[in-house]
Amino acid sequence: MSKGIGIKTRVVIATISFMGILTLAISIIGYKLYKDSIMKSYHSYADAVLKCAYNSSIRYSFGDMIASRTMTGKYEEFRKELNMFKESSDIEYLYAIYFDDMEDIHSTHYAINAKTQKERSGGGEFTNLGKPVEKGAFEDNTLTTLLDAVKSGKRDTGTLEGYSDEYGHMLNGYHVIFDSNDNPVGLICVEIDINRIKVELRQYMFSVILTATAVTVIVVLLYLHYTNKKLIRPIVKIAENSDSFVKKMQENADPKELIFEEVSIQTDGELRLLADNVKRMADGVSTYMANLKQATSDKERISTELTLATKIQAAMLPHKFPPYPDKTEFDIYALMDPAREVGGDFYDFFLIDNDHLCLVMADVSGKGVPAALFMMVSKIILQSCAMLGKTPAEILTKTNNALCYDNQVNMFVTAWVGILEISTGKLTASNAGHEYPAIRQNGGDFSLYKDKHGLAIGCMEGVSYKEYEIQLKPGDKLFLYTDGVPEATDKTEKMFGTDRMIDSLNKNKTADPCLLLKKVRASVNSFAGDCEQFDDLTMMCLEYKGK
Repeated sequence: MSKGIGIKTRVVIATISFMGILTLAISIIGYKLYKDSIMKSYHSYADAVLKCAYNSSIRYSFGDMIASRTMTGKYEEFRKELNMFKESSDIEYLYAIYFDDMEDIHSTHYAINAKTQKERSGGGEFTNLGKPVEKGAFEDNTLTTLLDAVKSGKRDTGTLEGYSDEYGHMLNGYHVIFDSNDNPVGLICVEIDINRIKVELRQYMFSVILTATAVTVIVVLLYLHYTNKKLIRPIVKIAENSDSFVKKMQENADPKELIFEEVSIQTDGELRLLADNVKRMADGVSTYMANLKQATSDKERISTELTLATKIQAAMLPHKFPPYPDKTEFDIYALMDPAREVGGDFYDFFLIDNDHLCLVMADVSGKGVPAALFMMVSKIILQSCAMLGKTPAEILTKTNNALCYDNQVNMFVTAWVGILEISTGKLTASNAGHEYPAIRQNGGDFSLYKDKHGLAIGCMEGVSYKEYEIQLKPGDKLFLYTDGVPEATDKTEKMFGTDRMIDSLNKNKTADPCLLLKKVRASVNSFAGDCEQFDDLTMMCLEYKGK
């Protein structure tokens, strides 16, 4: 067997990984906090400049100038005030724009701009009202945001980050300008260069990573020096001896040859305890190995047989839904959850002829493999009697006599059998000691149909069973179940009960049979919690739809 990565290498990898993750986490958190702090200050600064410029635009009626596309005598006075704002502020641009066509983001025109004394002496030109904005000066999404602000008459300041090949990363702040009639006509804008933030953040990240790398190297060296002497060498020796011992086991060596060489540990503590425990465990394995193969073989055989029995039992029950796609007069669904690998509950439904559907819900006494075998016999006899054209009462009578004949195991079955006349909705049924069915009729609620019970089949030969009729109408539902549903218990040993079952049915009474059963199963699971399922749980629901 390959040794793989050694413990010393693992310690180095783990330490470096931890320090790397710690460094990364610190870098990411620091990066975000630093960036958020700087950007917050820039946003506040842009907001303050915009409010001052906007208040000045009101005093000089600049909104009316934009609305009329006319520069009055106050135009240059307003520009001088904007120049003062820019002179005293750490901003790149201060200007106003408007959209000549409110449906076209590219109809942007300048209304005014501001220049510092240095910019003016350097030959910088002023922009007057009506000059079209240069192509590519703004990104389309920026223009869309600005146009939307004008259209909506946004009253407060707004900011967004933009990028262009010419200017790089800029923080754009804007405030809508209104004319004297309170109509939005343009925007006063300020731009702050935030490219320098990128440089500062890169420097920050570089310093953090460099420092963390140096610390990681020092920590790894010190940690390795200590652990190699006190921990790694003894553990490696224990691992080597254990590997030798395991190889002997894999080679099916005689238990007498399975000898674990004791490792000398010079200090007391957990490591000595580990070495002693490994030695005692290896000595115990030598004894255990003699019986392991036989025990494993027996367990695998039993497990295989139980798995096969589970598949056989599941295959015998109807498991394809919908079972009769061409039959639109009814919808049916059923499920079974055995308490063990195999169970004694069973359900069944099958067409006797084109107009008669037989329904069976039964519960065999006992659990496990014996109950499953008795279940299969009972199911086959019930179905055979039904296919001979017998009534539900006759089916139970014939099946009872067959099961009672030489019943040396003294097992019995509670069963409910019904035959639905599909064309009319008439349901003829008989009950041999089984749970009361639940029925929903006339669009009402589910309730228990307390039919008369006969003796469970298989108890006594010669018993006669009575039957009854129920007229189902379109939309009516029939719910059949075994005692595993009402007798499911919680951790206080309280039963789920028929009241909770009926309540769950009525909460989902309009659901189709498949969903209805799943909802009831979920209610039982929620009630029982983590308690182990004691009995098989089987349910079936039929919804009669008529023609």
